[in-house]
Amino acid sequence: MFRRSTLSALLLAVLLLPAAARAGDDRLNQNQKALDAVRERIGALQKKVEADQTERDALARDMQKIERRIAAAAQQMRALRTRIDEQQRKIRQTQADQQEAQRALDARRDELARQLRAAYVLGRQGETQLLLNLDDVQTVGRMLTYYDYLQRAQLTAMATIRARAEELEQLADRLQQEQAQLEQLRADQETALAELKATRAERADMLAQLKSRLSSEEDNLAQLKEDERSIRNLIESLKKTLADLPPDVSPSDKPFTAQKGKLPWPARGALLARYGENKAGGRLSWNGHWIAAAEGSPVRAVARGRAVYVGWMHRYGLIVLLEHEAGYFTLYGHCQTAAVQVGDMVRAGQTIAGAGSTGGYDQSGVYFEIRKGAEAINPQAWLAR
Repeated sequence: MFRRSTLSALLLAVLLLPAAARAGDDRLNQNQKALDAVRERIGALQKKVEADQTERDALARDMQKIERRIAAAAQQMRALRTRIDEQQRKIRQTQADQQEAQRALDARRDELARQLRAAYVLGRQGETQLLLNLDDVQTVGRMLTYYDYLQRAQLTAMATIRARAEELEQLADRLQQEQAQLEQLRADQETALAELKATRAERADMLAQLKSRLSSEEDNLAQLKEDERSIRNLIESLKKTLADLPPDVSPSDKPFTAQKGKLPWPARGALLARYGENKAGGRLSWNGHWIAAAEGSPVRAVARGRAVYVGWMHRYGLIVLLEHEAGYFTLYGHCQTAAVQVGDMVRAGQTIAGAGSTGGYDQSGVYFEIRKGAEAINPQAWLAR
């Protein structure tokens, strides 16, 4: 027997279950509302950042437009390649279905031929003639039964052959349609590729203008200082914006600070520049690693985090900024395309972008920084050897 107190506790727990579920739903709704509000504020911040830098520099604005077109064309090319691969897979499957249907049709034809040969052995006369030629009643019964079986088997085989023949015709029609779709996709790919090549040629001209303008050491120094101020201001603004939405960290996740010296590299390639090296004639130094990588190759998150900014930042090009716990950020620049959007939680090793040369560079790769707040720190001490 349950004690009265135990029964009361059970009843109370049962009564509280719907309330707990409602509370959980309320928390989810509140989190979603907070995330939506943060996304809206970051979106407004992104527009302001991009508006500020394009107002300062018409050439940068034109370069950014061209790089956006290249990114869109490259994205379209990848989507077309995926669709072409899928179409080719469908064609291969249809061809396999055709071969299987043809084998089944041939098997049925062979079976029908055997049945016809068996009927010939019985004699080319009909059932009445068989009755006249056989004296034994049991033999007559067996022969009639076998004759009837042969007739029905032949009819079944012929019906199956007709069905298989119709199936082959349908498969042939389907294959023709799939081939036509493939040819259309290839034509679309050629158009996209031509547009991509033309846009890249346009970018090359723009890049020459940009290099010419920055050939003056003072101009280059001023621009680099402005770029660094922009990044610092962006992170400070984001810290205020994200105050109401702390990083979503699972108890099973290793803290970011515990992964020092163990973080995977965002891409594998030669170092075009490393943290601390001189630039701008030795009057400034690099705040991160610039890693060579083929255009469009995967750029991976070095640790679990949340995408807090995806946008264009002057000479940084297209950047993806991830927030980690304890006030750490990782920045991935010069990207060709982004594979995440603001608010997305990403896991370590997840592809977040494609390597590129955005920001007005002629070498493809990814520019990688680690920041504690707005301060850049040496990634060499954090990345695995």
